[in-house]
Amino acid sequence: MVVLGIFLALALGGVLFFALFSGKDGKDSIGNVTVWGTMERRIFQQLIEFSQTYIDGATERITYVEKDERFYQDELIDALAAGVGPDIFFLKGENTLQNQNKIFILPFENYSERRFKDTFIEGSEIFLSPEGIIAFPFTVDPLVMYWNRDLLSSEGESLPPKFWDEFLSLTPRITKRDQASNILRATIAFGEFRNVNNAKDIIATLIIQAGNPIAGRGTTGSFQAKLLEKSNYTIPPAESALRFYTEFSNPIKSVYSWNRALPSSQDAFISGDLVFYFGYASEINILRDKNPNLNFDVTLLPQSREESLRATGGRFEGLAITKASQNKVGALRIASVFTSDPIIEQLNILIGLPPVSRNLLNIAQSDAISPIFYNSAIIARTWPDPHAEKTTAIFREMVESVTSGRLRVFESIREANSQLDALYLKQ
Repeated sequence: MVVLGIFLALALGGVLFFALFSGKDGKDSIGNVTVWGTMERRIFQQLIEFSQTYIDGATERITYVEKDERFYQDELIDALAAGVGPDIFFLKGENTLQNQNKIFILPFENYSERRFKDTFIEGSEIFLSPEGIIAFPFTVDPLVMYWNRDLLSSEGESLPPKFWDEFLSLTPRITKRDQASNILRATIAFGEFRNVNNAKDIIATLIIQAGNPIAGRGTTGSFQAKLLEKSNYTIPPAESALRFYTEFSNPIKSVYSWNRALPSSQDAFISGDLVFYFGYASEINILRDKNPNLNFDVTLLPQSREESLRATGGRFEGLAITKASQNKVGALRIASVFTSDPIIEQLNILIGLPPVSRNLLNIAQSDAISPIFYNSAIIARTWPDPHAEKTTAIFREMVESVTSGRLRVFESIREANSQLDALYLKQ
């Protein structure tokens, strides 16, 4: 039985290796493969047609099913439970832990960790596990800073801030309030949660920039919360990050610039009532379409002056193989080809986001926007989120418990850390 097991393992390894690297020109049969995702069908269909150069019969063999993002996770769970799910599904980095029991993990013997790290940007390593590859990186959407050129130049400022501490002196000068202290023009939408677009991701990025990974693997190999870690600091970096974030909604502070009575930060920026907006690269067309007359630009997310680590938030999406797939060989072949440089380059042209490929990010761009997105992608980071919806509630409570005065900053961090740990224990 032992000998038979070894031969079976070697046979499977050989099949997977063949699936990924066989064929002199890479044109091998893949069988029928179904892919689920939230990307527009017309875009993915163009990728399928483009892939025929590398896969024979791609248009006949690959079926793409576009799903509504609002119901995607629930539909995926139900379909896999019923045995009618896809062979490949789009996996968000934030949902990796939540979906790990549904995924076929590709062993490093078939696709080495070294090759993965040499091929894809560092933030994509959210799709790595000690056992192997959870998903092949497909897209990255980095967090950037949009700024109103008219409002900033009207205050005699020619350049946007590069460091967070610059906002401490800039905000009191640019924010406009009436005699009753009502905010007429905001500088930065920090301090609240419910009306700040991407609030969780912004706070997580501040914590990561401050030198805290939010979570990491413990001695047993399982994940645990690390918000209370001090490292070499006198207080936890997470505490410093949260204190900075919440300062801007405190009416007694000179940097007071935002409150929960204001519209969403994105709407405020679009209407010209907010100088700086922190959003994703994918939001640029939304801003343009909703206000074609808005004179804005984009730059890298500000960094901490004291820390050597440069980082910004990033949303990563990968192509994962389901455990239930009856055609893992074909699915692996598709996932490998669709995350290769030629297809990723084509995808970059179609959707306007930076590529996840290290090679493609080294290609110089001549337009004004792409270099910002490319440089942001290189430093984009995320964290192992145990449950996206539940952690959003934890982060919201972490902020609002401070702004309401219910808890002090360190108490709020301690409570959030405990709640995160409870979620990790359920994984």
